[in-house]
Amino acid sequence: MPVLPPVIADTFRTVPADIIEQCRPHSWEQLMSAAAPGMKSIREILVHMMGTEHFWLHHVVEGKPLRRPDPAAFASLESILTPWSGQRDATMNWLGTLGPGDLSSSRTQPANPSKSATVADIIWHVVTHEQYHRGQIFTRLAFLGRRDLPDNDLLR
Repeated sequence: MPVLPPVIADTFRTVPADIIEQCRPHSWEQLMSAAAPGMKSIREILVHMMGTEHFWLHHVVEGKPLRRPDPAAFASLESILTPWSGQRDATMNWLGTLGPGDLSSSRTQPANPSKSATVADIIWHVVTHEQYHRGQIFTRLAFLGRRDLPDNDLLR
């Protein structure tokens, strides 16, 4: 049985393209500006989402070298979408290779070495973390006047 149910996997697969598409009607200046002091901009959240996927799935689970993308290095939505889409394709392909033994194996949590999590738990952490930040982005888009945002529940 796959780690993600098919409907959830289909939604997870398209999040980068879907969320970037919702941002396209806005100027780059709007996407780089924080809604209020202390809040992250949409660009920062998008790059954080991409970085979190890499950190947990490819660095922590697979042991690949850590990459920490700098939001300032991204000058357009396309410059975020291109690497994120490639990474998401690699993630989806990798998820398809995991068997029960892989999913039940555990990894030490980087922020708390006395705790560990199974690979399946880490995958679900990334999925739910992404939904959390998707909600933040939609809230920021609503602050910019958007009233046409779709329902992006995982089952729709």
